[in-house]
Amino acid sequence: MLKPLLSVVLLTLCLPASAVEWTPVLNASMAGGQYFFQGQRGSLGGNAALTAAGMVKLSDRWSLMPMYSGGYRGTKGLDDGVGAGTLFQQQMDHTLSVTGIRKIADTTWRVKPSAGYKREFLKETRNESWGRGLFDYEKIAAGLELENAYKDPFVFRAGLDVFRVRFPNYESLESRSGVDPFGSPLGRELASKHVLDTYNWQVSASGNRPWPYADPKYVLAGSASFVYKDFLDQRIVQSNGQFQDVGRRDFAQNLGGSIARPIPLRVFGSDGLLNVNFGLNFSYNRSNQNSFDATFARFIGDSYSYWSLGGGPGATLSWGDRKAPTWASASFRWNRQTYLGRLVQDEIGVYGSAKQRHDRFTFALAYGYPIAPKLTMTFRTNILWASSNHKYQKSYSYAYRAMNYLIGVSYEY
Repeated sequence: MLKPLLSVVLLTLCLPASAVEWTPVLNASMAGGQYFFQGQRGSLGGNAALTAAGMVKLSDRWSLMPMYSGGYRGTKGLDDGVGAGTLFQQQMDHTLSVTGIRKIADTTWRVKPSAGYKREFLKETRNESWGRGLFDYEKIAAGLELENAYKDPFVFRAGLDVFRVRFPNYESLESRSGVDPFGSPLGRELASKHVLDTYNWQVSASGNRPWPYADPKYVLAGSASFVYKDFLDQRIVQSNGQFQDVGRRDFAQNLGGSIARPIPLRVFGSDGLLNVNFGLNFSYNRSNQNSFDATFARFIGDSYSYWSLGGGPGATLSWGDRKAPTWASASFRWNRQTYLGRLVQDEIGVYGSAKQRHDRFTFALAYGYPIAPKLTMTFRTNILWASSNHKYQKSYSYAYRAMNYLIGVSYEY
């Protein structure tokens, strides 16, 4: 999959300038910072990201957009699983994609076929080698999107995507041993060779619109997606801990919506814009998989089905040069995830009758100041509070405090 995509990108770059119209786009950033967990400090680390793309106009109706995006992260993010409180983690990813854009004559509709390949590498310890991470994965994807740019910049989109996710190292590092990194027996559902590999089918729709339409004061946005996951090598666990000859299937549904209000104002004697917003999201995952806890010899039915609800406000203030503004932002987010079958345990592991519930509260601040043409100095910090009614935390933390900060620069061309 990677070789055909690379061939298309190289062929596009080699086309004579007279044959096409080429518009390059480049975004790059570098930052350094630190991660804190329960009063402990992680190692100082650096982050870097690069996105390089180009819009190639082949004709009045056809355009092509090859794109590369990659990143390195040496400072742990708050969205990462905390696990046993690991303070050092490195991540590197590379994505190559090609999107075709076909305008439908005499309409505002466009058709966008696409294909892409992603490879992500994850180091959870300092001495682990790149390419040997337990959760390293590759993703091969193809999709088709319909887009209606009915009133610039407002659009409606609908898409269909098919992708495969493969974890090449999961078998060699964990499933052969029969125990987790702490020596505890694995749950029966994790004992197969390629237990995390999936085929996925996704249908999605999103859009935004001004409101009121004739005299806009707000921006309304909404999205919905439905993903069917077929696990290639994960059989259903029965109450006696043995397997059924049936594979795991998950069906995930996600809904989101937001309302934003742009407010022009004067800031430090110059024109500014305050954009305030509030968003909500709901997701529901239905799975046919159960779990069998070998440590406590306990069967848990419907262990992977859950629903989550989240939301919160945010605001961004920008002022100064419109092409290179100074900006500051703040946001607060709450999210609750509740399992339908997974039971709580007390501090020593004894099961109760209540279902597991996990809450996360995240507060984020950011600031950007232009220091040169197309170059902006940035500062970001995030604070996370996590709580849960699940008290057994021998191998994974569910209730903790964490934060990070990043100071760096970003470049846009």
